[in-house]
Amino acid sequence: MASTICGWCGDRTHMAMVTEPEQLPGHLAYVYTAAFQCSNEACHRLSIATVSRSGAYGSPKRDMARDGELSWQPTHIPRQEFSDVPEQIANAAVEAHACLAIRACRGAVALARAVLEATAKDKGITSGPLVTKIDEMYERNLIRDITRELAHEIREGGNEIAHGDLADEPMPPEDAEAIVALMDEILEEVYQGPARMLALKKSRLEREQRNAEKKALAQKGA
Repeated sequence: MASTICGWCGDRTHMAMVTEPEQLPGHLAYVYTAAFQCSNEACHRLSIATVSRSGAYGSPKRDMARDGELSWQPTHIPRQEFSDVPEQIANAAVEAHACLAIRACRGAVALARAVLEATAKDKGITSGPLVTKIDEMYERNLIRDITRELAHEIREGGNEIAHGDLADEPMPPEDAEAIVALMDEILEEVYQGPARMLALKKSRLEREQRNAEKKALAQKGA
């Protein structure tokens, strides 16, 4: 029985093989595929596992169920949280991560660029090309200088996707991962960090208020 994170329910679960492994024809390597069922009682949905090997299985059903190199469809996509980011921007950022999870690198980078531009517009910076919007975000102290450089890297990556020739060398997955990580840093600096700071300040002020009220009551009763 194979173990993985189910692409349907998102739980780590055992997968029970429900069809005999089929060896796909027309491949130089030995490629096997089979259907598995999630053992989670709240799920029980079917997933497809595929594996490519240099040699044939001796006992396909037994060996495939024990193979740790299976690729699963649907793929489990971890859900990113951007709780302090405006909903539409947060949704686009989540989609960028979803694209990255399935190696849709162009989509991930294009969405990261869209998130960057939407962030600038959300802060009232609506005129001019993105390059000037980024610089204005810095001038308004919304981002630091290093973050401005990160933002320009996202812009350049997005421009490469939008205007490049599809016949050119594709963007490496590691570059797309870096660009999406830069997007996260910008959302952290513009939205999430300030929100945490305000929450801490609010908590401190409320605590100070409660302490002052307790002292006033104590003095009144003395």
